[in-house]
Amino acid sequence: MTVRHDMMIRTAWISFALLLLAPAGALFADGREIIALMKANLDGGDYYSAATEGMRYRCLYPGGPLVPSSLLLSGEAYYRGGNYYEAVSAFSECYHSHRATPEAERALISLGYIRLTTGSPFFALRTCQEYRYIYPEGRFREEADIDACFAMALQSDFDGTKTALAAYETMHPDGAYGPHARELERLVEEEINRPRKSLAVSVGGSILIPGFGHFYTGRYLEGFLALFTNSAFLYLIYDAWRDDNKFRMAVFGFAGFTVYQYSLVSSVRNVHEYNSREPFQRSVRLAARRHF
Repeated sequence: MTVRHDMMIRTAWISFALLLLAPAGALFADGREIIALMKANLDGGDYYSAATEGMRYRCLYPGGPLVPSSLLLSGEAYYRGGNYYEAVSAFSECYHSHRATPEAERALISLGYIRLTTGSPFFALRTCQEYRYIYPEGRFREEADIDACFAMALQSDFDGTKTALAAYETMHPDGAYGPHARELERLVEEEINRPRKSLAVSVGGSILIPGFGHFYTGRYLEGFLALFTNSAFLYLIYDAWRDDNKFRMAVFGFAGFTVYQYSLVSSVRNVHEYNSREPFQRSVRLAARRHF
């Protein structure tokens, strides 16, 4: 029996006990027990049940005072369960439909964080800017400031990132996200100073020496394989020519030319992959992650 199954059984017993012990009118007066159950499911890792309880609350109390809380908790449950689309939907509804509540502030900063970590840095930055405009002295101002730095870095705006990091250090000298800021600063400096490979050198070298493009970008095993394979086909073509076997020459010539073309194409692809910012962006997203 899994831990998840044990948690589901425990939750069911808690619900049943509440139904037995509490008067019906008190139990469902405003649905607080449903919200409490949502929190228990979240703490226990049963995100599906937490989201389901949120839908149940909003169905029973469509105008209830805890609708913002149910939306906020539902968004967290969806996010932790990997359903980012529904998480964005829940947080957006909480923020736009209940703007005057404290939950709306939390929903907006959570919305920016999800967009940051799921590949939408442009919209993440816009959300952080909106938060700072709507809540200039908000509870999550520091989170908005550091998330804006990460969003700029993911858009390769390194000058803007440095400026934003300097502003963060000034506004939050002893901030909780100081280590995140320093890690981001290190990653940006490494990416700026990282040497790039030349496409012309890679292709030109590969024309003369098959596998050169692999060696040039540090893929030595692939380079040895390309060099050995092309050399082997060249020898086979020469051996067929020496035996005056035109059929073998044609077969090995076609195969050798195919392998040679592949080494040229690989020389282009390897340079693009080497110069790509994808590893940097993965590192930035990893550094941006925190407990939700």
